[in-house]
Amino acid sequence: MSYIPFDAMPERARLWVFAADRQLSDAEADALLREMQAFTHTWMAHGHPVTASCQLKYGQFLFIAADEASLPSGCATDEMTRRVRLLGETFGIEFLGMPRVQYRSGDSIVSTSRMEFADLAKAGTVDSSTVVFDNTVPTLADLNAGKWETHAKQSWHAKAFDFVR
Repeated sequence: MSYIPFDAMPERARLWVFAADRQLSDAEADALLREMQAFTHTWMAHGHPVTASCQLKYGQFLFIAADEASLPSGCATDEMTRRVRLLGETFGIEFLGMPRVQYRSGDSIVSTSRMEFADLAKAGTVDSSTVVFDNTVPTLADLNAGKWETHAKQSWHAKAFDFVR
């Protein structure tokens, strides 16, 4: 299968966002992206190639997109998830552990537990205008529409955390 740039993937493409528990070094980011690109170029589902691509954003978020027309089966999706987990183990990065909340604090990206984020919300340290990363966005169309990096009031965070102050 030939290389497909991430920005050439169709808007309908299914999207998976894996958030690392820390920012990767430049060397780690380059190696991880090379490994995941190699995987997406050879990704198969029931003997058929999956049209897919990947991208690393802010050195911390791994995006994997698959064209809906070649959407992988459960087994193929499991293989992708296994690959991400193994690469995380290789680099000492947690992609699939306890769910974390990533948000902006000034120019930094903070990754915290849901419990810690709830405590920050109660204290008023984060609120509905805090920029959060909604790693549940399901398609490239949603990513491109700005639904991934958005204010907490416009994502699932508004329902999950009490921002009343």
